Amino acid sequence: MRVAKPNELKTHAFPILTARISESELAKWFPVQFQQINDPQEAPEPSKAALIKLDTGDYFVLYYGEISKQLMLRIPQASDASAFLSALFREVPLPRRRILWRREDARLPRHIAANRVTAPAAHRQGK
Repeated sequence: MRVAKPNELKTHAFPILTARISESELAKWFPVQFQQINDPQEAPEPSKAALIKLDTGDYFVLYYGEISKQLMLRIPQASDASAFLSALFREVPLPRRRILWRREDARLPRHIAANRVTAPAAHRQGK
C-alpha cells in the first residue's frame, strides 16, 4: 500500500465501509502520510484523509474522524466492491467486529465474513 497522488484518481469515490479503530491502529494498518482536514465544509469533524493505492492497484479514499475514531473508505464507482474488500483485507487486518457499516453490494471476504458456529461438546449428543 502507498499514498497516491491526487491526480491518480480521476473519478468520484463513493462510501463502501465505515469502521471504528484507534489512532494507533490507523497508523499501523495504514502506514501512509495523511492530510489534515479542519474545514467543516469538507468534513464534519477534524479529520485525516489520504488517497491510497493498494498493492493490487485498487484506489480508495480514507477519511478518519479524530473525535469519533471512525474510518470511512470510499472507492471509485466503477470498482467491484467485493473484490476491493478482498484486496483490502489481504493488506489490513481489520477485525469484523469493528465494521459499523458496509455498502449493500459489498460482500466481506470469507475469512472475515465467516461466522464459525460450533456447539460445545455437551450439546452435540445424538437422538
